[in-house]
Amino acid sequence: MPRVQGFTLQLDALQQIATASGLQWVNSDAEKIAAAQAAIAAEPKPVRIPRERPPAVVLDEGPLVLVETRRDLSAMTLPFEAQPKA
Repeated sequence: MPRVQGFTLQLDALQQIATASGLQWVNSDAEKIAAAQAAIAAEPKPVRIPRERPPAVVLDEGPLVLVETRRDLSAMTLPFEAQPKA
């Protein structure tokens, strides 16, 4: 891919647009921006510490056990089955 070049904005046009909108254009100091970019570039890169993977789970290959969790409703009288009292 081609390298992207910098683009310089025309501050006069931007200032006129801001003034026409009732705003005030404030521009950053180019020397301070260059100093901040140089300081960021001079910082050492952080050391990459890879994460430790947990040990693999050992699956139980034994026989399956059926566990019944429902109640036996055949012996239970439900409210809509009860005989109305006379």
